[in-house]
Amino acid sequence: MMRVSRSAVVARRAALQTRNSSSLQVTISGLNYVGTGLSAIALAGVGVGIGNVFGSFLLAAARQPNMVRALFNYAILGFALTEAIGLFALMIAFLMLFA
Repeated sequence: MMRVSRSAVVARRAALQTRNSSSLQVTISGLNYVGTGLSAIALAGVGVGIGNVFGSFLLAAARQPNMVRALFNYAILGFALTEAIGLFALMIAFLMLFA
């Protein structure tokens, strides 16, 4: 086991006590960008969701061509709801970045 001198321990304590609070403030304000990036991840999920909506529409239209008009209305409704989630996520990202 390595022995540490008393002066090294005292110097270490003094260094810890003289730490200023501005570094803490910089760290907290930097988390603003981390939160914005994490909320922007939801936009990738929206892209996947829209792809699923229209992919399922194409499969359903291929199985029952006589139902295309009704299925298209449902596809547009699914697209609109999925896109609204994406717009909400983008709005939250901008609020965290600029507010």
